[in-house]
Amino acid sequence: MIEESQRISTGPLTCVADVLDAVRERVNPVGRPAAIVFNSHITGLAVARSLGRRGIPIIALDRDPTGYAIASKYTTVAGLCPNVLADEDAFINYLLELGAALDQRGVLFPTNDEWVLAVNRHRSELERFYRVPFSGPDIVEPVLDKIRLYRTAVELDIPIPNTWYPGETDVADLAASLPYPCILKPAEQRSFYDEFGDKAWVVESPDVLQSELSRAAGHQLVAQEIVGQGLTDFYSVCSYIGEDGEAHGVFVGRKLEQYPANFGTGCLVSAERIPEIAEQGVAILKAFGYHGISEVEFIYDERTGQHKLLDINTRVWKWIGLPIAAGIDLPWLAYADATGVPETTTQTHGDLLWIYAKDYTALRLEGLGGGTTAVVSESTWVDVLTGSHERVIDAVIDLDDPRPAARMIQGLFNPSPYFCAC
Repeated sequence: MIEESQRISTGPLTCVADVLDAVRERVNPVGRPAAIVFNSHITGLAVARSLGRRGIPIIALDRDPTGYAIASKYTTVAGLCPNVLADEDAFINYLLELGAALDQRGVLFPTNDEWVLAVNRHRSELERFYRVPFSGPDIVEPVLDKIRLYRTAVELDIPIPNTWYPGETDVADLAASLPYPCILKPAEQRSFYDEFGDKAWVVESPDVLQSELSRAAGHQLVAQEIVGQGLTDFYSVCSYIGEDGEAHGVFVGRKLEQYPANFGTGCLVSAERIPEIAEQGVAILKAFGYHGISEVEFIYDERTGQHKLLDINTRVWKWIGLPIAAGIDLPWLAYADATGVPETTTQTHGDLLWIYAKDYTALRLEGLGGGTTAVVSESTWVDVLTGSHERVIDAVIDLDDPRPAARMIQGLFNPSPYFCAC
């Protein structure tokens, strides 16, 4: 294990030369490949704790000094790095300088889409110093193309919502055939989001459809029926597909609450066992030849009794701490495979909830939510907030590693709180 004296204080190093010196002093003597985690907020904290508890040196990077993982006792070195969205070249150069200071190739764990895409764009340079535990752009980009994704699902007999492809259909015929309201979303999300700041649009009528198609000219689009009755109909198949093409660990989670209530990210998620969608999630990943950690999203359609494929995230995500707690330690499986000692695992715990207490508390105080807030009863609420309830896994609160929770509390009074789309 890494000695406490080798670990950091609660703040990141701001000078790259100091980071490099710290890597040589604290990381290289450990004798194991480092895990480089970025950004280092909720998701990065789960990765740092997972691997740090196994004695793996953790280098936590962020563009914001208030990231939770920076304060973790499991972080060996933390550094303030360039924001990849503001200056991608500067961020890649930072990684290259860092890699040159390592005495063996580290393992990269980007935690948001922008970091994943940047790594893949510069993969050939980075692989001199790092192992990249997920597929390259030749596979990731087709997976993220929703037109290819949905057509592959149909070929595999995996259910999807009723779907139309506007670029291949006469607009008048399309307008007459769509159910309203419906969803209009991009085949490739990143460029669409950069231009409009939205992930999808709800279309209420043929006239609105015509307007939105004109507004999104230049983007390939997909139109879909609206499926599901509410937030709790969303399920995710979470897995690590190894370099051998096989699933080394598979987990299913169900979103119960999100914050803000209408357009936020998950703050309460339950562990589930649904073998049929676990199999479908793995099948779609194998069809594309993808390897790495991923989250395959489904929505339950009560009308047909089917879970229908919606999307794939080719990265770690906000509530990855839930499968870790359930025995499917996806970051460890990725690290082990990347370093040449692959492992497989099965779920050991089922009746678990993951919670981000900060957002869940805000949801309760506002009297909002999808009607599932009673899942965490009043009798267990104090235990949740103190991190001592065995069934409930908090994103940040952990008696074994208390400083991130202290940072979370400090952030309540920050006029510019940490922003992470997760």
